[in-house]
Amino acid sequence: MTKGRGLAIVGYSALTLLCAAATAFAVFDGLARLDLLGNAVQVWIAECHVETGGRGGSYSVCSGPRLDIAATHIVEVRYEGHRGEVIRVARTPWGSHEAVDTGFVSWGIAVLLPVLPLMATAAAGAFTVREVRRARRDAMSDGAP
Repeated sequence: MTKGRGLAIVGYSALTLLCAAATAFAVFDGLARLDLLGNAVQVWIAECHVETGGRGGSYSVCSGPRLDIAATHIVEVRYEGHRGEVIRVARTPWGSHEAVDTGFVSWGIAVLLPVLPLMATAAAGAFTVREVRRARRDAMSDGAP
């Protein structure tokens, strides 16, 4: 196997794993946003403020206590809300909280967002398989008398 062929296999394999991770992230994020995992809680918004993000962007962050347990547990979530509002939030697998939105557009985004990284995973996997087969074929032809 040539050095270039080995690097191609490693590169395509890494790209396949990254795309698979992006697909998993999109799926779990969609499950949390739509509360399909069933772990949403109600939060009373006590305070909202604007935080600046990268490249001059800004977003609203609201925080408040959960209504189902003692008021000592404060939940922080990105949300365009106002003080006194009660919203449903779901905890994502990576520990943050997302506001639950079950509207038509949210369903569409949650269903379609994982499609693009899934297609990229399939394409990168196909390229990986192709390179492995080429390397095997080259190794067979080099070793044959």
